[in-house]
Formats: sequence, C-alpha cells, structure tokens
Amino acid sequence: MKISEILEKYNEKIILYFSKLSNTGLVLIDKKGKILDCNRGFLELVGLKDKPINHNINNLLSKNSEKISFPENVFSKLNLLFDVLGEAEILIKGYIFPCDELYLLVFEQHRLTYNELIVKMSKLNDQIVNITRELEKKNAQLKEALSTVKRMMNTDPLTGVFNRRAIDKMIGREISLALRHKIPLSVVMIDIDFFKKINDTYGHEKGDYVLKSFANKIKKLIRKEDIFGRYGGEEFILILPNTKIDNAYQASERIRQKIEKMNIKGIQGNITASFGLTEILPTDNENSLIKRADEALYLAKRRGRNRCEIL
Repeated sequence: MKISEILEKYNEKIILYFSKLSNTGLVLIDKKGKILDCNRGFLELVGLKDKPINHNINNLLSKNSEKISFPENVFSKLNLLFDVLGEAEILIKGYIFPCDELYLLVFEQHRLTYNELIVKMSKLNDQIVNITRELEKKNAQLKEALSTVKRMMNTDPLTGVFNRRAIDKMIGREISLALRHKIPLSVVMIDIDFFKKINDTYGHEKGDYVLKSFANKIKKLIRKEDIFGRYGGEEFILILPNTKIDNAYQASERIRQKIEKMNIKGIQGNITASFGLTEILPTDNENSLIKRADEALYLAKRRGRNRCEIL
C-alpha cells in the first residue's frame, strides 16, 4: 500500500490531526490575501496570541520579504520573512495550495542555519545594548528626579536654605557625633529685628525679599561645613560643628556686623538681627540644646536687640 492510498483512506482523521499540529502552520486566505482562518501552529510561528482574522497576510510580512504568488492549478513553494511583533524577522518556509477560490498556506517550523543564528544573535545583542542604554538613561533621569525631590523636601522654597524638617534631622546627627567623640558643637538662633514692622510698612512681597537677602548674606559668611536653615518665619538657625562657644561668638559677631551694614533696595535704613548662642553639654539632647539657644535669643531681644548673647 502506498502513502497516497493511506492519505486518501484516512483523509478526515489525518486532516484533523494535521490542523492541530503546533509545529505546522496552516493559513486559509482568499485571492486578495485576507486571512479567513489559521491554526495554533501558525500563531506560534509568527508570535501572535490571537487569530488575525480579516487581516491581510501581507501586513504580517517584513518589508524585505518576497510577496506571495497565487498559483492557478498546482502548489508552489514559499519563503516568507515575517515581522515578529515588530521587533525581529523570521524566515518561514512552506507551500501554497489553490483550493477553488481560496488558498491554503502550509508552513513548516524553520530551523536557523548557523549564519542566520549568528545574525539573529547579533541583532538581539544590539537590541539588548540599546535597551541597556535606555535603562541607564532612565535610571539617571530617575536618580536626578529623586535628588530634586529630596532637595525640594529639605529646602525652604523662599530662601533656598535648609528648612526645619532638614534641620531637625541634621542637628540630631551632629549632637550624636559631638557627644560620641567628645568634640564641641555650638548652635546659634538668629532672628531679624522688627520684621513685622518691615512687613507692615513695605508689604509682604518686600518682606520676602528681605528674608531672601538676609539668608543669602549669611550663606556667604559661613564655612562649608556649617549648617544654616530657616527655622520658621524670620527665625534662622546656624549649627557650627567642632566649634567652641568663643569661636561661635566671634563668627556671630562678624555676621551681625555684616548684616547691620546691608543695604536692601527699597528699604529705608538698615536691618539688624539678634543672635542667641549656646554650646552642647554632655547631658544635652536636641530639645534642650535648641531651647537654650532660644532662651539666649530672647535674652538678646530683651537687652536691646542687634546683639549676641550666650547661655
């Protein structure tokens, strides 16, 4: 018995099994190339999840692929380049059979040659390199964005110096460091004198300008390791690491005198500030240290303002 006889005798069973094979692709198209049906094998070959019913098969081909020719009476071979998910090309070989007014395309799973495999791997490697570069770019952008967010969270939006949230974290760290290593630490509370009068006389916009000018001036007069921030309203704080109270007093006096000589556009006369200073004690914590600096500041206010007092 010949193969052709077996195929003819059991054609229904064979055709049913043939349509279910996952390593054989079957596609039924009309004369215009519109897909009428296909099997699971074809979907797996070209990387599709759903049947592309009513789509033209030519739209699935790469621009580098040969076009499908439609034989009239006999089958012919096919060598088609499919565009898989718009990212890679795959060569699939098969045959096209005329079936009355329709055509049946039969594709077999194509194994890449060594050279084709090298080319494909090279393309995949290029894609990986491009993806890696894109990820590095995105990571850099994310890092920059996180840095910006962190800076915004820790910065007073008006003056550009540290805000109270940041100061509270940093002073705790500096106190711990000073007590552990038995090194000096001084804290200075600074308050602009008669700031309410400035707001009442010139308006809040000019008051904001005074605050910014005041903060910028002090930033230029302190060391890189010093920590300066806005503690609230017109009150500022200066943390001086590894600084004894006598040196802190000298620095505060120098700043006070520079502030007193400032000329701020639109403000008649000069602004002044009061300074309250204290040095860390072995029994101190964040609250006690700041409280004592505040008390020194109130003392400076009571004694006439525009002065430095130590507690």
